[in-house]
Amino acid sequence: MTAPKKTPIILNKGQMSQNKDMYSRWGIKIPLVFSFVNAFVITLFGIIGTFFAQWFISFIDSVELPSIMYFWKENLKYLLGANIIFYIFMFILGMILFYSCLLMWNGHRTGVNLYAIGKSATLLLPILFFSLRGVAIGDIMIGVLFIAYYYLYMFRHLMTSPSQKTD
Repeated sequence: MTAPKKTPIILNKGQMSQNKDMYSRWGIKIPLVFSFVNAFVITLFGIIGTFFAQWFISFIDSVELPSIMYFWKENLKYLLGANIIFYIFMFILGMILFYSCLLMWNGHRTGVNLYAIGKSATLLLPILFFSLRGVAIGDIMIGVLFIAYYYLYMFRHLMTSPSQKTD
């Protein structure tokens, strides 16, 4: 038995639907919807922080929020006061996460490895810039849960021979 052929990280046009090395069924597509949304939010946060940080801070100050949202409001203002390099990194990591989700959606296990690297960097970057104030324990737990789920799915649903059908 030969090992399955590895998928390159950057795929050419037309390779997205060819050379699949894991099954892409509802078991991975349902959680991937949440990962796509997460990647979009991280990318949007990078864009807002890069170009519209001061405007967004003044907008948050002008909006009357309930008192229960005080901590969220102050923490968001604190995060928006970061260096522009932080937001550029967040934008790049958001794009990497989006691309890795696209790869997994199409059945490429390279996406799982790329997602794990991108998500780990996304969780560590706020800690590097803001120490422990930059990330919540829940973010770390959910990130580790998604990484573990995608790896378990990949190992259980690998295609072992080219004669197997793809969905």
